[in-house]
Parts: sequence; C-alpha cells; structure tokens
Amino acid sequence: MKKLLLFITVLFFGISTINAQDDANYGFAQGDWVLGGGFNFSNADDNGDETSSSTIAPTVHYFVSDTWAVGASIGLMSMDMGGDKESNTVVAFEARNYFMDMSEKTKWYFNVGFSNTSGDSFDDSVTGIGAGIGMNYFMNENIIIDFGLTNILSYAKAGDVSATSFGWSGELNNLQGAASFSVIFKL
Repeated sequence: MKKLLLFITVLFFGISTINAQDDANYGFAQGDWVLGGGFNFSNADDNGDETSSSTIAPTVHYFVSDTWAVGASIGLMSMDMGGDKESNTVVAFEARNYFMDMSEKTKWYFNVGFSNTSGDSFDDSVTGIGAGIGMNYFMNENIIIDFGLTNILSYAKAGDVSATSFGWSGELNNLQGAASFSVIFKL
C-alpha cells in the first residue's frame, strides 16, 4: 500500500513538472457537468469453488457554484458463487466542496453522501451516510484523475442493526472506508 501511494505521489508531481506552461483552463465553473464511474470484474477459484462478480456504477456531478458540486450514482452488482446468483443495487447522492488548490491542476475536495443498498445479499436495505476527502488531478482540461478516501466518517443502518465508524483502516477491501481511483470527464 505504501508503495502504491508513493508511486501515485511521484506520478502526480512528476507529470506536473514535465508539462509545459499553457493557457489551459483547469478547474470547475458553475454549470459544469462531470461524468465518471467505475467498472469491476473479478473471478476466483478456491479449491473448485468458483466465484465471479461484476459491478458497474456510473456517476454524474453538476456544479451549482465554482466550488460546490452535487452528484448521483447508481451501482449495479451481480455475483455468481458456485451457481448461487445474487444481484444488488446501490443508489447514492453526494455533495462535494473543492476547498483547496495545491496547484493549477490539483484540486482537493471533501464530500458528504447518502446511499441506499438493496438486493439479494441483504435481508433489509442498508442506508448509509458518509464523509470523505479526495483530490482531482487534471491531465488536461477535460480528463481528470480522481483519488478519494471515502467514508472516513460513516453511519450505516440495516433493519435494527446500525454501525458508526471514524477513520480509515488502510484496507482497500473495506467497504465502509475505502480508497477509490478513477478517471472522470468534464463536459
């Protein structure tokens, strides 16, 4: 994990020193739309027990001001565990505030979000509220690398069971507090 974070840091600072000065307009303005999302597929065989899963989660954000964006996402997940098939859906809403510019191309944000997860894997739907922090790096005016630490502070409730967490455990497979890395596109 430390090597990955070091690599990403070196990559961002290396690219920013290599690029020549130009008159490009990096950043966001009121009325901008940003599209992104994620796709994941995995397949494993553990002593003859085959498991496969796939997720697709498109997202869209709209800038209501130069520093505030509101967004929505829908995630569709399917799993096949040795013939047992399950599917789940996540609907999420988010607000982001871009609060600091480290450079012309690097923008830091914090986010607050609400999500609802339901499907075959859950007896009751899971409702969650979370907050996180992240960074955008502009490769050019319209292609942006997004790195985030989601759910650093979170609350989740399913039926009569609820959980609150604070902090990031450093595990990428922890669904309650996870690092995300994606490419987003400004329209």
